[in-house]
Amino acid sequence: MMTSKPGIFRRAYDAVALFALLNMAALVGIVGYLVGTGAVDGEKVRKAALVLRGEPFPIPQAQAEESKPAAAGAKPASSKAGAVESEEELEIAHRESERIKAELEQRLALNNSILLKVRTEREAFQKERETATKQEQVSANVQREEGFRKQVAIMEALSPKVAIQHLLGLSDPDEAAKILMAMETGKAKKIVESAKRGDEMTQMKRILQRVREAAPSRLADLGREGE
Repeated sequence: MMTSKPGIFRRAYDAVALFALLNMAALVGIVGYLVGTGAVDGEKVRKAALVLRGEPFPIPQAQAEESKPAAAGAKPASSKAGAVESEEELEIAHRESERIKAELEQRLALNNSILLKVRTEREAFQKERETATKQEQVSANVQREEGFRKQVAIMEALSPKVAIQHLLGLSDPDEAAKILMAMETGKAKKIVESAKRGDEMTQMKRILQRVREAAPSRLADLGREGE
């Protein structure tokens, strides 16, 4: 029984799902590696995510207090210092996000190359399997044809009395009819004529009926076209 192959939309869906899974694994792996090695901490990752989404990140409480209107007698320099420090942190977060983005793009490119290699190897394997199947089928057909020719040669070498026993001993009347049609006409006719008793005649008529259905002219050569 033949099994239906997955449709093109199913194969495309599987490829997209695998691609998304690899990308997610790559993202988690890179972020985990950076946090584990101390290259970035949780706060930097959070700020980098805010920058990538285009959202402002909150200013620390201490800086927020410094940014409030100064009380009487306070120096305005503290507010300016807080703003400068906030800009520096923003720049650091931006650079960190760019670095993480670049690493993710590199990992995505690697994943794409892996997917392409897997797809190419799978297609090559399928072609090799199809080629091997065709070669096996051709070889089986050649062996079957060679075996049939040998069987015909053996039948032609036997005496009609012995040959008819082998011919009627075949379980498939179609196979027996095929052998009769492939044999030399004179020898095949002698085998047919040797079937004179009840059971042999009945079986021979069944075989000749197959010959009539496949090649009526061949039946006339065997001299039994009227049966």
